[in-house]
Amino acid sequence: METLTLPAQTGLSRAKKTAVIYASVMLSIHLGILLVISTGVSPVAFLVGFIFYLVRGFGISIGYHRYFAHKSFKTGRFFQFILALMGSLSNQGGVLWWSSTHRGHHKYSDTKDDLHSPIAHNFWHAHLGWMWSKEAYGKSKNPCHDLGKFPELKALNKHYVFVILFQVAGFFGLGVLLNTLYPELGTSGLQILVWGFFISTVFMWHCTFMVNSVCHIWGYQRYKNSGDFSRNNPFVSLVTFGEGWHNNHHKYSWAARNGFKWWEFDPSYYLLKTLALFGIVSDLKVPTQEQLQTTH
Repeated sequence: METLTLPAQTGLSRAKKTAVIYASVMLSIHLGILLVISTGVSPVAFLVGFIFYLVRGFGISIGYHRYFAHKSFKTGRFFQFILALMGSLSNQGGVLWWSSTHRGHHKYSDTKDDLHSPIAHNFWHAHLGWMWSKEAYGKSKNPCHDLGKFPELKALNKHYVFVILFQVAGFFGLGVLLNTLYPELGTSGLQILVWGFFISTVFMWHCTFMVNSVCHIWGYQRYKNSGDFSRNNPFVSLVTFGEGWHNNHHKYSWAARNGFKWWEFDPSYYLLKTLALFGIVSDLKVPTQEQLQTTH
């Protein structure tokens, strides 16, 4: 007699399988950095890795986070896609999935329904473990209907795995090309792949993940009524281009600006201001001076 599987069980099984796949891919990319032992480094390889650290970092900060998750500014459809692509290059998940998860973080901040709270769970789970859990891939409680109306964003989210594969092929191909045309640079396909993809990706991952883990434990809390344990952490802000001013962000999550004091370095906001000068983005939402002077 045929055994029927309930839809809920099917969904749970699918979420478990997805979690296993994500965990396997992320572990493989972490292990990939060990290839540097055989490839070494060259100035060109380091530069490629650094450039893509910047691309990935700003893709997450002004793209996935401030634009898609919080709609803190406006832009046209073309640049919206560019931001989604930059964020996808960070290899942190599709744009709709990432935005949905982050909106849930704010809605349920530091409660058991917050997937990456070190307060409700633990530091490891908040930093990385949540991405390897089935709860991260079940039916979303915060579907991004506003983003799902754009077919190009849905396609990029659905076929996100190809963004990873194209990067692998692209970095390796770039290294082969450079070695063929300019052998004096001392690089190779594998070396560019290691620095441009493996090392750059893993470094950006842990910089981003510290916002979830470190910034809810260590740092100062200007707004103690933010409703959670979020903290401002200068070091995390430095390596994430302003994302570490997390308590500020939780107080005014709709803001395009995270650093509220002159010494709270916020490169992502400075970039947005520059883009606004050229009309690429507009309507940057920022707290008023009265709001900024309120610390309760």
